[in-house]
Amino acid sequence: MSEALNNKIKIVDEFFNGFSNFIELENFRAFLLLTLTSQGPMNIMAQLGLGGDKSVINLPYNPDFNVYFQKINLLSSSSIVLYTKSDPITDEFVLEKNDDIFKKFLSSSEIDSAFRGKEKFIFPKVSDCSILEDLKIRVDDMFANLESFISYAQPNILFVFDAAESSKPDLLFTFNMTPQFPKKLDENILQIDVYLDYEHKIKDVNYLKREADYSLTYLKEIKEMSNAELYQSSFSLVLHIKSVNKPF
Repeated sequence: MSEALNNKIKIVDEFFNGFSNFIELENFRAFLLLTLTSQGPMNIMAQLGLGGDKSVINLPYNPDFNVYFQKINLLSSSSIVLYTKSDPITDEFVLEKNDDIFKKFLSSSEIDSAFRGKEKFIFPKVSDCSILEDLKIRVDDMFANLESFISYAQPNILFVFDAAESSKPDLLFTFNMTPQFPKKLDENILQIDVYLDYEHKIKDVNYLKREADYSLTYLKEIKEMSNAELYQSSFSLVLHIKSVNKPF
């Protein structure tokens, strides 16, 4: 492996320093968009083992740590917990999709595009008592430019570590679910595909739109679009990571 590529992998490892199965999202809005985007059959949640009745959307809440979370089962003995710190947004157990509370977090266009079918939302209160074993992150594919990443990997959810300094790159990644056999019996590996964004192209961006000619459009929100435009384009939800700290 070349020295240049080794140096890039070291940069990726720095972003995951201290990682222990937990990924904290910026706020409840990001968590809600993650959950809604994960309902399709070819999405990251389905690939990672989060299934269930698609007419009911679960938004579990851990009252001991005051976090909304999604626990994702992996192709290993460990799990990933995606979470956001928040007070409960409602005291109700069941809400209909047209409840006004969702308008506090999503635009009308996002609600129209995400709330398909006859969804109901349930808010189970759950305290996760499982023992999480250490999970090791390993880079599988590293892309040379963002167009290659989006067109080849076709992620519908794209995670981002924003660099602390403008002179350093942002890390864009998605989970790669190609089966990985550990070299050691006690080794838990999660592969990721990555792109190091030195130009900070998606700072403050919430969606990437891939056009029919494979060019990219950077969006803060999805506005009303024609059926033809939706058919010819694809979208990636961009989720900016707040930390990889444990919620407790």
